[in-house]
Amino acid sequence: MPRSAGTALLLLLTAALAACSTPEHVPVPPADADPTEVVQAYVAAINARDRDTLAALSEDGGIPETWLDTRIDLVEIDEPYEDSGAGTRHDGEDVIGVPVQIIVDGTDGSMPDGEQTGWGYLLVQQDGRWVVFSQGVG
Repeated sequence: MPRSAGTALLLLLTAALAACSTPEHVPVPPADADPTEVVQAYVAAINARDRDTLAALSEDGGIPETWLDTRIDLVEIDEPYEDSGAGTRHDGEDVIGVPVQIIVDGTDGSMPDGEQTGWGYLLVQQDGRWVVFSQGVG
């Protein structure tokens, strides 16, 4: 292969890899967004590797690092419910639970990979908007 063709191929591959690893931007929902909208944006931000949006939608700007290597497909979002926050640092506060059915690809082995599973997000008001402070099942 001529040197110029090899250089062009290398540049093309480098650009392709950079495009694959560049996070996409997911808009932060408005402050009056309901918990379901926040969960949708939160999952979209995980899938896009958008750390800024994840920080904006997470309590105290925490980023769920373990989720950044996964892909989450939201199969279904069930009806949000009021939660007491019992057993959490938000016990007795205005907490909303958002149950979902998801399929996760690329898990760390702590949940089924590529299979539909029940999951949920707990949200609390912070600075006038809903943010995720916990997730899991049960």
